[in-house]
Amino acid sequence: MKRWTIFFKSAIARSIKWGAVLMPMAMATNPAQAQLESILSQIETAGHARVIVRMKEATEGHSWAQASSVYGQQVAVRKMRERIDAAMVQRNLIVEQSFSSLPFVGLQVNREELFELLTLDGVGGVYPVTVERKAKTEATVLTEGASLASSVFSIDVEDAWARGFLGEGLTVAVIDGGIATNHAMLSGKVVGEACFSGTFGVDTVTQCPSGQTPEIGYGAASNCPFGSDRCDHGTHVASIAVGNDGVNFGVARAAKLMPIDVFSEVSSASVCDPDPAPCQLTDSLVVLDALNYVNEIADVFNVVAVNLSLGGGSNTGPCDSDPRRLVIDMLRDKGVVTTAAAGNQGSNGSINAPACISSAVAVGATNDGAKVASFSNFSSFMNVMAPGVNVRAADPDGGLISRSGTSVAAPHVAGAYVVIRSALAQATVDEIDNAIAVTGLDVSRTGQNFTLPRLQVHKAILELQGINIKVFNNVLSSRTTGVGEAYIRLYNSSSEAGSARVTLRDAETGAQLGNWTSPNIPVHASFQFNVSRLETEAVSGTVIARDDRPYYNLVVESDFDGAMQHVLWQQAAGVLSNMTSCSDGISGGERLLLNVHNASILEYQSSVRVYNDGSAISTAIIEVFNAMTGESVGQWVSPPIEAGAAYEASMTEVINGIELVEGSLVVLDDLPVHLNVELSRDFNGYLQHTIHNAGSAVLTDMSAKCLLGNNG
Repeated sequence: MKRWTIFFKSAIARSIKWGAVLMPMAMATNPAQAQLESILSQIETAGHARVIVRMKEATEGHSWAQASSVYGQQVAVRKMRERIDAAMVQRNLIVEQSFSSLPFVGLQVNREELFELLTLDGVGGVYPVTVERKAKTEATVLTEGASLASSVFSIDVEDAWARGFLGEGLTVAVIDGGIATNHAMLSGKVVGEACFSGTFGVDTVTQCPSGQTPEIGYGAASNCPFGSDRCDHGTHVASIAVGNDGVNFGVARAAKLMPIDVFSEVSSASVCDPDPAPCQLTDSLVVLDALNYVNEIADVFNVVAVNLSLGGGSNTGPCDSDPRRLVIDMLRDKGVVTTAAAGNQGSNGSINAPACISSAVAVGATNDGAKVASFSNFSSFMNVMAPGVNVRAADPDGGLISRSGTSVAAPHVAGAYVVIRSALAQATVDEIDNAIAVTGLDVSRTGQNFTLPRLQVHKAILELQGINIKVFNNVLSSRTTGVGEAYIRLYNSSSEAGSARVTLRDAETGAQLGNWTSPNIPVHASFQFNVSRLETEAVSGTVIARDDRPYYNLVVESDFDGAMQHVLWQQAAGVLSNMTSCSDGISGGERLLLNVHNASILEYQSSVRVYNDGSAISTAIIEVFNAMTGESVGQWVSPPIEAGAAYEASMTEVINGIELVEGSLVVLDDLPVHLNVELSRDFNGYLQHTIHNAGSAVLTDMSAKCLLGNNG
């Protein structure tokens, strides 16, 4: 089936012969040189070429681009067709493929017909039809790290599920080969099933069940003969995005599936190469047809994501001249993202089409950690990385099978957009893109000087919800003896009171044990609690086991900006120490100190050190707050501090020198145990909080904290 074959030969030797064609084409459309050469090479070799024609009004942004509905787009497209149809008939140019809501037509042309086509006033662009394959690797176990069923959990989606964000009521469209929709992981999920697999000549045959294309309705995309491999890829991909058999789960486990089959069976050995014949292939025109279908019914089925685990060609930069860019943009405008596999050539700097379209989300593959898969393409103009090594998902003949590839990574991301949208119904695709980018784990490949974000679903949701999150690792359980007792402190610097949600996880396995929500924390207040309280009050499906577990990991989510600390009280040794650590680095004292001890605590006496970073002698103003209520107690003014010097004040000195706020009923002798202190903004310097542990004669620095949000 030579009409599908795209050759990339140099056109230099043919420049004179094709001069009459190249000049009008360049004037009319100015496509990339590779596209020009591709069309001309196919014509020279086969006598004809299949092309996609964009109508001119779409290029100029006329009525079609301004249409606010699918119906409006259809009306505009009909008017554009009226403009060129008569002229095409006069020139014996026969349209073989048209799209009801897209300003494109597909046809087959020879050299003379191509010249005629380029002279038409209504033509805005001419593009080659390109062959595309399923972007996959072999179904074998790779040695670089197994994912198996753990891949879904490695993208931080379990916490989103726990909060009820499962993708219910939303849909993922999977444009792929056949999909075994009766598999246990997909049963009962199917909506809008369709097939656009085409027939061309004698060596390319549609795989739509009726033998006719397009075919819409029940069974259209599920032509899956037992033992055949035509549904292995699509079934696996679909189950990763939305699968759920009650035990094995895809990412958007409650979402619906729109299966769309676009692959035909090809018997030509030359076209199938490097795959053996017969093989399964599609092309850019057929995929465009499927995207047109999604565009028209996306609103009916609440489609949030379209997955394209297919592709062809190699691109070292964005390929925005690809006609599919236009419909991918249209889908984005209505809140539908298109995820695409970046390709499995192991390349640095290049990816496959259609992933190279800048408005698509190009997805590369990692293992369950932060290692880029050896087979994955990796480029700075990709968007996100996701698990793609040995991912265990649905096999069309029943059960599960492990497969690897960027094809496997892409549906993780498609499902993630659905889960995120189920949490934030009004979030735009651009907003979700940004949340995934800023919350993803940075991954890189040896020798490359850039990083890409590895998908973290729940963290992206928290980012969009304005919820701050931090993790305290290896917090002592109450059953650990002889080491000390762990405390967590949360400080609120926002303008309103807020609360925090703490998730307890087993430190060794990561298993979620329960959730606990703090009381409301007033502005300028800090709330302190110990691990025993979490163990007692955490809400869980089962009682947290009273076993010998030594540590917890605590995931802390807050709806306020501020700071947090992890401290350890070793009462027997008489030492209070600061155990705070943060993934993005700890903050020092700076302008805020948390839970400074009142002077009445003789065993653990606090001191405040004030450093003058300015260039002149200056006095510092420190405001003191009740750590429990956030109420202002008053201000303390330091003695003059020389530039580059520090002044250390005991809390006895600070409290005795406090100027109470006007109308205050505070009695200094009745101050709470803990105080929060803040340095005024007009002083160039910073603070440090030290504690003298009287029983052990140890001095500890208690300044370190993790910042929540933009303030600390």
